[in-house]
Amino acid sequence: MPAAGRQAIPCLFTFAALGAGVGSILASGQGQFLLAAELILVSLLLDGLDGAVARMLKAQTPFGAELDTFVDVTSFGLAPAALLYFHPHGLRLLPGWGAALACLYVFSGAARLSRFRAGDPYRGARGYLGLPITVAAGFMASYLVAVERAVGQNGPFALAAGPLAIGFWTALALMLALQVSRIRYAKPTKNPWALVPFAACLVLLFFPTTALYSAAFMFAYGLWFAFVSPFFFRRFLDRLPPVEAAPAAPDGGGTPKE
Repeated sequence: MPAAGRQAIPCLFTFAALGAGVGSILASGQGQFLLAAELILVSLLLDGLDGAVARMLKAQTPFGAELDTFVDVTSFGLAPAALLYFHPHGLRLLPGWGAALACLYVFSGAARLSRFRAGDPYRGARGYLGLPITVAAGFMASYLVAVERAVGQNGPFALAAGPLAIGFWTALALMLALQVSRIRYAKPTKNPWALVPFAACLVLLFFPTTALYSAAFMFAYGLWFAFVSPFFFRRFLDRLPPVEAAPAAPDGGGTPKE
């Protein structure tokens, strides 16, 4: 296959991920909150596939790398903020403050992405610097899927009050702080097989009988990755050469996964 054709294939996945993110924003504005959450998770899967496909086809390009950043800002920054704001039991219950907190969600993700592009000289070669923006988005979307599937919009305790709401908002706030931290995380998407269980969970989300269990698994994985996995990854980093001796990742990396 010509090089141009090979390079176009992963970009198609990237554009599809961007389309899912835009669709999620539109769905939130129309009150279709379950669909909005599901589209964020679809975008997560497509965002993981574009990098895997680019590496498999040896079709990494600087264009693809830059395009991927716009997907991350849209699908995992703007789309989750819109969903959290427009949900009837979400941020719009806090006049003024709700809009500010939605902006803060986007600011945290944008700062995280900007530092990945400009502030991490190894561009992911030694793991993620700070919590990936995709984790908070997947955690939030999984929780919203569970809320909509389990109790619908008649269960305000799920977001507005009660222990579940307190735990959810606390964990989400901590994730936003971890996004701009200097804690390093592993990169599971470097292994294409890591996408298989996520893809299976995503498919199960669209079946009412299994959606709640699938969302719960993805929610639990988000908690584990954000708050537990760095302790294990630290042991791996301790065995690597010093930062000064480690080779920097190449800049022309196709679709480097934030």
